This record gives sequence, structure tokens and C-alpha cells, in this order.
Amino acid sequence: MTSVDIFGYAGLIFLAMCWVPQTIGTIKAGTVAIRKSFLVLYVLGSLLLLLQAYFLNNIPLILLNSFTMVSSSVNLFYGFFPRKAA
Repeated sequence: MTSVDIFGYAGLIFLAMCWVPQTIGTIKAGTVAIRKSFLVLYVLGSLLLLLQAYFLNNIPLILLNSFTMVSSSVNLFYGFFPRKAA
């Protein structure tokens, strides 16, 4: 592991610290307060960056973009399909 990889993994941890509470809150609430247009762009951006990272064989970026794509997809799902209040 190089010092460049350490920067990548540190960035992954910091960004995960942003998305984890948001995604957990969304799942608990059954709805999301973030604009759907933002989430659609975020999912698409993460997917494209994931593809680039895959072709570059850059593990920290593969992990980061996989994680952010899944997290933003969960939030996007609840944006389009909010859970009905009981």
C-alpha cells in the first residue's frame, strides 16, 4: 500500500461518514429530504466513476464509488417510493 492509497482510503472513510447517517435516517423515516434530481445525478456520477475506477484497477475508488452509488440509490428509492405512514 502506497501513501497515495492511504489518501484514497481516508477519503473513502470521510465520505462514508457522510452517507451512512443520511442513509440510515432515510431508511428509518421511509422518506428522503434530498431532491430527487440531485440523487439521480449522484447515482449516475457514481456509476460512471465506478466504471473508470474499475478500468484503472483503483481499489479505493472502486470501493468508494460502489458505496456511494448504493447509498445514493437507497436514498433515491425512498425519494420515488416513500413508505406510507401507518
